Amino acid sequence: MTHLNWKVIAVAIAMAGIAVYPLVHGDMYIMHILILFFIWSSVASNWNLLMGVAGITSLGNIGFLAVGGYASGILAKQFGWSPWSCMLLGGLTAMVIVTLLVGLPALRLSGIYIALLSLIFADSLPTILTQTRSITGGAMGLHDIPPFFEEITRTQAYYIVFVFFMAMHGVIWWIIRSSTGLAFVALRDSREFATALGVSEYREKIKVFVVVSFMTGLCGGFYVHYLGDISPTTLGIEPFLLTIAMMELGGIGTFMGPVLGSAIIVFGNEFLRLAGTLRLAILGGLICATILFFPGGLIQLIGWIDQRLAPKKKRSTT
Repeated sequence: MTHLNWKVIAVAIAMAGIAVYPLVHGDMYIMHILILFFIWSSVASNWNLLMGVAGITSLGNIGFLAVGGYASGILAKQFGWSPWSCMLLGGLTAMVIVTLLVGLPALRLSGIYIALLSLIFADSLPTILTQTRSITGGAMGLHDIPPFFEEITRTQAYYIVFVFFMAMHGVIWWIIRSSTGLAFVALRDSREFATALGVSEYREKIKVFVVVSFMTGLCGGFYVHYLGDISPTTLGIEPFLLTIAMMELGGIGTFMGPVLGSAIIVFGNEFLRLAGTLRLAILGGLICATILFFPGGLIQLIGWIDQRLAPKKKRSTT
């Protein structure tokens, strides 16, 4: 066994604990927070795939979530279709709209210009939603969106979203470890060298926007069919900043970083609500302190702890 195995064991224990939690305790409030964690960590991990792995600076991924969520909610309410097919169609809708309006123009842009384009995309959505109130509910949003199935319990919803969370991160893990992930990293680290090796920047940019927008749109579908509503406040500054914080706090460009950051932000944000206006200040202070001492986030902190433990383990084996 190597000194890295304690991380694998810790993750396995955490996942096992999450899997059996409804059976051994099942507090409704904690299950609700865990479901939110499953959804927002999936959003953050997809955002990290675009920004951290592919190196494309995007500020509009909450817009991808909103498009998928609204499309799924509208289809389920207006036509009475199954939420499962609506979530899939919501993901496809987000994929098409994002690829056409952000992905294709991004082929001619780079750096801050892609960030501005994606931000304009997300910032324009509240106005569009308000002006199409007959379909989207306007500023009040969509309400009474059908759940995954009739008379669903909190425990059933918990396991549905947990399976989605595991499947989503399994796909992201596979992408990162595949030749596609290597192409993303190559273009991020050295575009000229990657293109000289035959990596198509055009194909890979389109591919990452297609994948991320589709999977984030799916997250939006699970979000609305769990909560039962969605409004333009989803596109507000707080969800945007908190999701960015999830990546930065955990460690952008790493697989587990957004998951760790999401756990701290989601639970911290909920349990600090009693602090009122100080809530964001406390979370902001935590993020600033972490990034100040460990710019690589919690993953860098874990690596530092690992290095500290390594000499002790070597002495104990001699």
